[in-house]
Amino acid sequence: MKGLPAQTDFIVVGAGIAALRAAIELAESGQVLLLAKKEFPTFKARDDKSEAEWLGDEDDVILHLQDTLEAGDGLCNPAAVKILIDEGAERIDELLAWGKHHTTRLSFELENPHTRSRRLHAHGESAGKQILRTLSQKVDSLKHVSQTAFVFITELRTEGSRISGLSVLDEKGTPQEIACSAVLLATGGSGQVFSNTTNPDTATADGIALAFHAGAEVGDMEFVQFHPTALFMKKVPRFPLPEGLRAEGAYLRNFELDRFMGKYHPLGERAPLDLVARAIVHEMEVSRAKDPFVYLDVTHFNAAKLQKHFPRVYASCMAYNLDITEDLIPVRPAAHCTLGGVRTDLDGKTNVAGLYAAGEVATTGVHGANRLPSNTLLEALVYGARAGKAMRNVEKVSSHAAPNPKAAYSNGPVDAGVEELIGQIQNLMWSELGLVRTRLGMQKAVKMLEEMAPKLAHPRTRRGHEAANVHLAALLVARSALAREESRGAHYRMDYPDHDDKKFLKHSVARGDKVVFV
Repeated sequence: MKGLPAQTDFIVVGAGIAALRAAIELAESGQVLLLAKKEFPTFKARDDKSEAEWLGDEDDVILHLQDTLEAGDGLCNPAAVKILIDEGAERIDELLAWGKHHTTRLSFELENPHTRSRRLHAHGESAGKQILRTLSQKVDSLKHVSQTAFVFITELRTEGSRISGLSVLDEKGTPQEIACSAVLLATGGSGQVFSNTTNPDTATADGIALAFHAGAEVGDMEFVQFHPTALFMKKVPRFPLPEGLRAEGAYLRNFELDRFMGKYHPLGERAPLDLVARAIVHEMEVSRAKDPFVYLDVTHFNAAKLQKHFPRVYASCMAYNLDITEDLIPVRPAAHCTLGGVRTDLDGKTNVAGLYAAGEVATTGVHGANRLPSNTLLEALVYGARAGKAMRNVEKVSSHAAPNPKAAYSNGPVDAGVEELIGQIQNLMWSELGLVRTRLGMQKAVKMLEEMAPKLAHPRTRRGHEAANVHLAALLVARSALAREESRGAHYRMDYPDHDDKKFLKHSVARGDKVVFV
């Protein structure tokens, strides 16, 4: 493996859509180093088990303004949403042009001429996977972009009040430092804060923690979207079952096999996503099962049509010996999308000079208090490009002296008890900061998390740093949720079940151990 450079012009941290799109933009202005703590995307022969990680509600990406604003429940930034729609079409057309040189399943068509809504189709595959494939091929063609995997960022280095580089652990666990003129964080979400999540093991809130420690503002952390119907089987990934199944007439059944959604909403299984998720949680609570769940039932569908309309769901479930044409599907809600994050302007710039953020790690104002499913991919594409462009136009090429290397150590040091601490945090957050929240539960969570802090204060290993990042993100979520004394979007409190626009039609911002509303 090629060693890490002592310095470069720009560093982009991440391996997803926002990271790759930003790197493409930056390549015109200097040397770009892409760093990821996991493998960069590879696109090998199709395998139904690995395909499961691409399941979700974004098989198609739709451009629409009003639905986005309504989903955000009063907290969207209209200017950010307008940019998403106006520039989304241009970014997708650009993507399709790049894809012409390779095999792509993407097409961009007019959906509704009256609303000018356009839909990006992936034709039986994941739109996210196809977008990532096209961007990866484009990045591979750029001589000024280099990629290094399995690098863990431990700290954002600063000179004065400006970012000057990174401290990292390389693949062997050896500490190194890299100087640069600017850093863009595109590290994804923080689903691993919760014991049930659709997110991969790598979603440990690294970018949020790095930015917060460097003095960046972090906001709206109380808003976490939970997918109502994630597959629930032992030793099987918690992949989300698309909302389209319920829209087409799938039933939800409790542990006694009774349909229950009619008790909660006149629309039954077609009720709003958050209400469905809370109804499932209630059914699980009243169940006497040790490890409760509910069932998603599509056995009444025509088997051939089911396989035709939902081929990836059918194939992924069959890969785990679950035939959805005959078997009930065990599901339960799971943390799915982090709606808050590092606060940025419309160009991805944070309040710390030289630090940018894009994608799920950032909060641009696009999602507000809740996310419209098809917007996450589009936000990463549009705001990844904007952040990269702003970064290359504003920042000067690095003139920092290469840092003196720190004394190296291997993977030898061990952070004792880390896995147990992570499990405690995840279970606490699922119990007290899940879909239904109360003052007493959140106060308990904050107190317990604060008491854990000394055990995580001086991480020495990669996993130790991940544990510290999960812990910090958990505290930010808990404190922000406790401070918002209302229910809005993805944040629901039993003690404050209604909106309070007078006090809380604002964004939360975490500053130190305090939360303010702006």
